[in-house]
Amino acid sequence: GMKGWSLAWNTAKISFPDFEVVQFRRTGKGCLSYIIASNKEAIVIDASLPVETYLEILRKEGLSLKYVIETHIHADHLSRSKQLAESSNATLHLPFPNNVNFYFAPITDTTVFQVGKISVKPIQTPGHTLESTSYLIGDKVLLTGDTLFINGVGRPDLKANADDALQKSKLLYRSLQKLMALDEGIVVLPAHTSQPIDFDNTPVQTTIGDIKKNVPMVNLTEEEFTTTILQRIPPTPANYLSIVEKNIKGDIGDINPVDLEAGANRCAIS
Repeated sequence: GMKGWSLAWNTAKISFPDFEVVQFRRTGKGCLSYIIASNKEAIVIDASLPVETYLEILRKEGLSLKYVIETHIHADHLSRSKQLAESSNATLHLPFPNNVNFYFAPITDTTVFQVGKISVKPIQTPGHTLESTSYLIGDKVLLTGDTLFINGVGRPDLKANADDALQKSKLLYRSLQKLMALDEGIVVLPAHTSQPIDFDNTPVQTTIGDIKKNVPMVNLTEEEFTTTILQRIPPTPANYLSIVEKNIKGDIGDINPVDLEAGANRCAIS
């Protein structure tokens, strides 16, 4: 039923001259995760499906997994990044500062990941969370996590009182301006979508240029942006605190993910 649907998934592929992106889409949850591959090396970003899902595709494509990374500590799904790194020879890198209780290599804005012929460069984009980080891949693709979606922007209020939410919305505004200054042809790939995803092999994607045309929030002044976003915050999902707690501990062995993750994501504000 609905619970099983939350784990159903499909993939779509985007090819560039030096690298390929596989987008994993959790059909019911709208969670998007990625394998970036170049020259038989790979990096996995925002792993949200059972570890075997990624390992199988890496095996099938003959890829060696170098790094496992995240855009931020997620609140709507259980992260599988730690388990994936442990199941392979990859190293786990997480954006900093965060509160996780297990070992990881911190990602700062000077970190660069070399994968095959391309580099993956972090851009710190706090706002949705303080550690939120976007990744520029081969100067062609931008993974935006929950900072920027194809039709909206991230919510700044999770785990925040009114003052914190205001501060985080200002941070989010500045982060979005930083992203809007990038080349308009860059392809944007978010960590979520709010629409159910068809099994159609069509990637959930847009470009910086199209976002400027289609997402009015990014064209506001800082004051208009913070006022608007704070008025539009959706209800807080009931399960997000339990999920965050599990992601901070890094141990999901004792729970049924299907029960804890039930329900759609509510990360976007448009």
